[in-house]
Amino acid sequence: MAIRISEVKSSRLSDDKKEVIVGGSGKYIGDVELKIARECLDDFIDALVNARGTLEPTLAVAPGADAAAGSKRKARSGDNPNEVRFEIPKTFAVTADTEGRGLVLLILNHRLENQEGYALSPDAARQVAGGLTKSADALQASPVAGELNK
Repeated sequence: MAIRISEVKSSRLSDDKKEVIVGGSGKYIGDVELKIARECLDDFIDALVNARGTLEPTLAVAPGADAAAGSKRKARSGDNPNEVRFEIPKTFAVTADTEGRGLVLLILNHRLENQEGYALSPDAARQVAGGLTKSADALQASPVAGELNK
């Protein structure tokens, strides 16, 4: 039997720490709790991310541009939605998706505790690569580049 969740209200860890409990509600079912076993949590998250990618294939969020790019993620508490927070990653990796979804994966702080990833369509990846190259070339040609290299 399928149920339709129209609002996610909360999430918490079960008392025995073996399940993640997501509270929500639906039009015809009222309040509901979904209990996801800890051992399948990654698979559950992957399934949701894959579904979102199918529904919103153009939702490619540049690092640090969550609010401006229309990300569904909620702003961190205290964040001003008109500001963009930038971080300089220690490492990064770019690779083709091995699951056959036709995406290019950008992973910031690869294999570190605070890693974040973004999945881009090939066209979006080319735009990002082109934009990065143009900006880097323009910066290196500017007088500011001489100051940075001192």
